[in-house]
Amino acid sequence: MLSEPSPEKRFQASRAFLTYPELSLPLLRNSIMNQDSENVSRQIAMLIGILGDSTDVPPMLKIWRGFGIDENSSIWLGAMRRLYWKSRGAVLITPILKSITINFDENRAENETEKKAVNIFFKIANPSITPIFIKVSSNFWLTITDENIPSKYFWIPAGGRIESHMKTYIYPSYKTDMIRLDFRIWEVGVPETILHHTEKFSFPFK
Repeated sequence: MLSEPSPEKRFQASRAFLTYPELSLPLLRNSIMNQDSENVSRQIAMLIGILGDSTDVPPMLKIWRGFGIDENSSIWLGAMRRLYWKSRGAVLITPILKSITINFDENRAENETEKKAVNIFFKIANPSITPIFIKVSSNFWLTITDENIPSKYFWIPAGGRIESHMKTYIYPSYKTDMIRLDFRIWEVGVPETILHHTEKFSFPFK
């Protein structure tokens, strides 16, 4: 009934799950790991966001990443944010950017209209005694256009770390030898950045 087009039937199904949470949660968790319909997944994610706990965030995040940016994003992200803040510690210790490296493709850009592939490799550690749910964003400056890279979300367990990368394409400007990268970390659910790192470097293939 969660996939029914009728709002009334979907409401009845949701109410049944909410009425018996101790029976519903194991079923919802199992269903979300074996789902085939994005429409069903959206409803299940919403219910887990109400009934579940922070241990549900990592598997939900893994599944959500497979969807990309679509109409389900706000519902899934909202459910994960709710679960995270249920158990978030009172004091946040800022995560540590352990390293950041920028690598370009080796092919030379012949003109300003030719894009160049670039990878940003980074490591982030969580020194806190509680997990942290973060969003990472990057922005290139001093290019033909200010290149915004789609954000990524990460769950870092207490005392843990993640290694990841972002890939994008930029159009380097031949009017300057420098490129600037702004790398930001946000705690999910908080509007202010908790870490802002800036890198300036020469474009190596002119």
